[in-house]
Amino acid sequence: MKWIKNYKIFKESKQEGSTYSNKNIVQEICTSMVLINNEFLDNILDRGLKARWSEDSSVFINDLKNMLMANNRLNLGKFEGDKCVVDTEISKINGVFNDLDFSIERDWDKLSNSRTTARNIIDKLVPDEKLSEERIRYIFWLGPNKDKEHSEDIVIELNDGKQYSLFLNKNISNQKTASFNTFADDLIGEDIGKLYNEDYLVHWNKLTQEWVKLIYENANKDIQKHIEKFVESKRIETLGYFEYYDIRHQDPKFKHLGEFIEIFDKNILNFSDLLNEIWKKKDICFMDSERVSKEWSETKIVLLNSKILESLITSSLKTNFPDDMVKLDDNFKLAGGTVKMKLFKAVVEKMGSLERPIYYLGQNGNIFNLIPSRVFFRKYYDDIELKFDYHQYFKISEDEDNNDFNIKINLELDGKRLIDMIISVKFSSGEMSGKLSAKYKFDLSDDFNYMIGSKELSQYEVQDKEDSENNIEDDN
Repeated sequence: MKWIKNYKIFKESKQEGSTYSNKNIVQEICTSMVLINNEFLDNILDRGLKARWSEDSSVFINDLKNMLMANNRLNLGKFEGDKCVVDTEISKINGVFNDLDFSIERDWDKLSNSRTTARNIIDKLVPDEKLSEERIRYIFWLGPNKDKEHSEDIVIELNDGKQYSLFLNKNISNQKTASFNTFADDLIGEDIGKLYNEDYLVHWNKLTQEWVKLIYENANKDIQKHIEKFVESKRIETLGYFEYYDIRHQDPKFKHLGEFIEIFDKNILNFSDLLNEIWKKKDICFMDSERVSKEWSETKIVLLNSKILESLITSSLKTNFPDDMVKLDDNFKLAGGTVKMKLFKAVVEKMGSLERPIYYLGQNGNIFNLIPSRVFFRKYYDDIELKFDYHQYFKISEDEDNNDFNIKINLELDGKRLIDMIISVKFSSGEMSGKLSAKYKFDLSDDFNYMIGSKELSQYEVQDKEDSENNIEDDN
C-alpha cells in the first residue's frame, strides 16, 4: 500500500506539471532571442557554424536554457492582473526542458522558421516602422506559467512600457459555435420565451408535418416500411412539433432498445432518430435526393427562417427598441442605442477579445492577425458604426449554409470596413434535431491591423498636440 500511495502521488505530480507542452520551446526561445539580437542565428544558418552543437544537440538546448535563466532581457514571465512581469522562480524552467526531443540536424527548419517569424514581427508589429532591438525592454516567455486566461507564447515589452502578447505558429480561429438561445437571450431577452408560444407553434407544427411528409413520400419502399413501424401515414398531416419527439417504435418487443435496422447499422427506438438517419443517407434512401434537399430548403426558409425566427426578432426589436434602428438603402439597418450595444457585444466576445491585445502569427509569422483589446472597442465605440441585416431572401442557394437563418453584422471604423460577421442559425445536430445553434464566422478587412494601429497612433498624436497646447497656455 505504501508503494501504491507513493506512485499515485508521483502520477499526480507529473500531471500537475505537464500542462505546458515543450514541443515548440526551441522556436519560442529562438524567436525571442532573434528579436533581442537580430543576428542571433546568423552564424548557424548562414555561415554553417554549428559544429559545437552537431554532435550533441543537448549543448544547444542547455545554452537556450541558460539564456532564460540569466535574468537579462529574456525572462520567464507571469501575469499579475493584466500586466506581464518577471517570474523569479526560475526553477520551473528546468522541468520543461527535461526530455526535450531536439536535434539540430533533424530540426534545422525550426531554427530557420524562428528567424523568419522574428523578422515578420520586426516588420509588422509596430505600424509604419520596424521594431528595432534597442526598443525592446523585455521579452517574457510564459512557458510553464500558461493558464486558461493567459495562454500566449511570448510577451514583448517596449521601453515605453507597452506590452504585446503573441501566439506563435497559431492562426486566429474565425469560427465559433454556441447555443442560439444564448445569442437570443442577449438580443431580445425575455421575448425568446415566445419562440414556442401559440403564435409560432402553428409554424413549428407545419414544419414538422412537411419534414415527415417529404421524407415519407420520397423514400424507397423499404424505408417507408420502417417509417410505418413508428407512425401511420395518415397521422403525418396532423403531427405536432413536440409530439414528433415523443414517438417510439410501435412494436412492444422493441420498446426498450429499439429495432436493429441493417441499412443504418444501429438500433433505433425514437422516430426522430430514424428520420435523422434517413436524411444522413438520403443518397441511398431517396430516388432523387437533390430535389428532396431543395424542397426541404424551400420549406425551412419560409417556415423556420422567415415565419418563426425573423418574425420573432423583428417583433421584439420593433416593440422594445423602435428608435435604435435606421433602415438604409441597401436593406441593412444602422444600429444605435441598446441594439448596437447588444450586437457589438456579440462581435467582441466571439472574436475572443480580452482586456489586452493579442497577436496571432501563423506558420513563420506570414499570417499576422491582431485581436484588439476590449479597451480599444470601448474607447472608439462612438467611431465604429454597426450595420446589420437578417431579412430572409427566398432564393435557394447551392451553399447549404446560406439556406440557414443568417444575421449579417458589419462594423465600420471611420467609414471604412473593419469587420464582417455572419451568425448562421441552424439545427445543431442534424435536421429537425430539436435544438438550434448559432455559428459565428467573422472576416477581418485586409488592412485590419493597420487600421487599428493607425487609430491608436492618431489618438496619441492628438493627445500630444493637446498636451503641447496646454503647456504653452501654462507658460503664458
